[in-house]
Amino acid sequence: MRIYLTGADGLLGTAVTAALAAEPETAHWPVLGVSVGDFDIADGTAVRRSIDAFAPDVVLHAAGLAVVDACESDPRLAMRVNVEGTSHVAEACARLDARLVYISSDYVFDGRRGGYRESDAPNPVSVYGLTKLAGERLAALVPSHLVVRTSWLYGGACDQVAELTAALRAGERPALIDDQFSGPTHVDELARALVWLLRHPYTGTIHAANGGRASWYDVGREVARHLGGEVTRAGLADFGFVGERPRDSHLRMDRIASLGHPMAHWTEALARFCARLPALGV
Repeated sequence: MRIYLTGADGLLGTAVTAALAAEPETAHWPVLGVSVGDFDIADGTAVRRSIDAFAPDVVLHAAGLAVVDACESDPRLAMRVNVEGTSHVAEACARLDARLVYISSDYVFDGRRGGYRESDAPNPVSVYGLTKLAGERLAALVPSHLVVRTSWLYGGACDQVAELTAALRAGERPALIDDQFSGPTHVDELARALVWLLRHPYTGTIHAANGGRASWYDVGREVARHLGGEVTRAGLADFGFVGERPRDSHLRMDRIASLGHPMAHWTEALARFCARLPALGV
């Protein structure tokens, strides 16, 4: 199977590339990864030429502007990247009869109650959430499409968990948000789930994130339990964010579990990540 991957140099794209190589069934699949250094995703001609030249069986569209405040501060840029870019990718997939796997977010929900299923009605409260929902609607125009919603990715060198780890090891007591909840998800866990989904012809919408519900304060306490140190509480309002965040957007994993790929609880995934930190030099 020929895989075309957008956002290949990002946190998720890098993890997916490694996961494809590590799985015996997919290790020899031809993969073309592209990123912002190759072309502007909002340039329809460039997108069409690149995808047409590779002639993929599947396009995994992981590229996007995922910084919530950046989207809120520059809605035009968010529209160009997250909506126009997705439109170009979807058009190419429809023309080539390729499957489109689109990465979306828990931020398509308003966060008023949490525990969202795939069938629940989205109601985004930020520009970022609006553009991701628009991307979902565009992806759905492709006959063979799969929308994968995930949440709160970590596992890189510069993300919130990495910064938290560095602060704890420096003897600091970082203040972490205790009144916003979702499902912290290690990027490697999501990458393995995506590789599994690529091997099966599922369509529609599937939630793929580590299970359970947590605030960043909960995450910090768990990291401190493994590495030592202490964290303190803070409120979402204390950080002066530009864009509104859903208060509880954690997702239910019933569908992916019923299909045969249960997702680990966030505490299990985080424990494995913390155990690997010395080997990673973090």
